[in-house]
Amino acid sequence: MKNCKSFYLWVEDRYGTKFFSRLLERIESKLEVTIPKRYPEGKFIKIKSARTVGNIETKIDKAVALAWKRYDCAIVVCDGDGKREERLKRLNKKVSEIKERPENKNKKVIIIVFKNAIESDWIEKGLDKKIDYRDKAELPDYANKLNLNLLKNDDNFKEFIYAVDP
Repeated sequence: MKNCKSFYLWVEDRYGTKFFSRLLERIESKLEVTIPKRYPEGKFIKIKSARTVGNIETKIDKAVALAWKRYDCAIVVCDGDGKREERLKRLNKKVSEIKERPENKNKKVIIIVFKNAIESDWIEKGLDKKIDYRDKAELPDYANKLNLNLLKNDDNFKEFIYAVDP
């Protein structure tokens, strides 16, 4: 799955776009991972929000197909809300249906589903403390505060790094 020279990152909520944009900058500077140029300047990365949980599951096929028209990879990141395996299975099933089309055989998609939510799975782990995450608008600010070394052993974080490292 590695070698996403360009990617379309599709996240669950609207504050996730700024969070991931800032997180990618930090990953590049702190972990020395070379991230492709940001959209729109370099047109190598596009980060979009699905807005709600339902949109991820009902529109993943359209979002991935759209991503594959311009980008090397589609990366989907969403909360599992305690049902990670069920959600991952449903998302993979939808993607496998469009991957069966001949024009999509060699296309790449990476689906990252948190066990619960990004706040409890990455942010609390990266801050090494519990947080009150009822205000989603604060999500982007946490990207600048995370200790990325505390996340290095997290399976989802490793998969994310693996996906964005060209």
